[in-house]
Amino acid sequence: MAAVHSSARVTVPASQQHVVARAAPLIARTGRQQQPRRDERRALLTAAAASTSASGALKSGGTAPLLLPEADSRFEGLKVLVAGASGGVGKAVVKQLVEQGIPVRALVRDGVKASSVLPASSQGVEIVEGDVYKFSTIAKAMQGCNALICATGPTNRLNPLGPFIIDCEGTKNLVAAAQQEGVKKFVLVTSIGCDDPLFPLNAYWGVLFWKKQGEVALQRSGLDYTIVRPGGLVDEVKMGRGEGNVVMAGPDAFGLPPRRRPGSVLRADVAACCVAALVEPAAAGKVVEIIAEKDAPSRPLAELFASV
Repeated sequence: MAAVHSSARVTVPASQQHVVARAAPLIARTGRQQQPRRDERRALLTAAAASTSASGALKSGGTAPLLLPEADSRFEGLKVLVAGASGGVGKAVVKQLVEQGIPVRALVRDGVKASSVLPASSQGVEIVEGDVYKFSTIAKAMQGCNALICATGPTNRLNPLGPFIIDCEGTKNLVAAAQQEGVKKFVLVTSIGCDDPLFPLNAYWGVLFWKKQGEVALQRSGLDYTIVRPGGLVDEVKMGRGEGNVVMAGPDAFGLPPRRRPGSVLRADVAACCVAALVEPAAAGKVVEIIAEKDAPSRPLAELFASV
């Protein structure tokens, strides 16, 4: 029988009641398969750029899309596990990895659903089912991969344990599995506001507090990491949200005053940052916050990472 969280009038699934005791003390304190030829890819990029120039519009709002590094030797030999691959950012990450010719293992909860939204196996994508809260499934999925991009997040906003299970314990399990496998790089997507307990998103079961615990576990792991904290996520520019070029800053740069105003950013741009972080030396060991700003100049990702 499920237990009821009386003060919030929500139901905790019976299968998750056993984590309540573990979470309570902390809650109390917070209140390549086939790789595309590089010459073909460069030709496509050149043609796309020429077409864009002729049209006079690079993307909605007249801003330039982020360009990933060329598929050079830095990408060779990578096999990337993408956790949360069927989510908004996860799907964009998988798409861009495929475009780079990088083999992908997509870790999802529902393989049938994922197969309908992710590229086919013929494009180098292997879909595996797993649960980040269950270490055995994560360790198995991690085998044979040498890089990891984590874009997980709780989907049931009525479950008060969701952020603790996914963003804290789930991320810790991914970190442990990555250490066990000896991965070269771990890229973690969290959110602007992780350093601010008063940030409004924490009203959702302390989600940013739990994301911060996942960040800390990664930072203490000894792994080569990059943590990407985006602003509000959008799929396309709409009513000014996500409009402009990407601006990157260090931790706690955006948020409540006196910090800079937290804006929005395209999921595709977040994905581009994640994929570039796999190989850009300037991204190593950094926490970066990203938003789009209408009047910001277009800058290469390598330059953006180096500026932080």
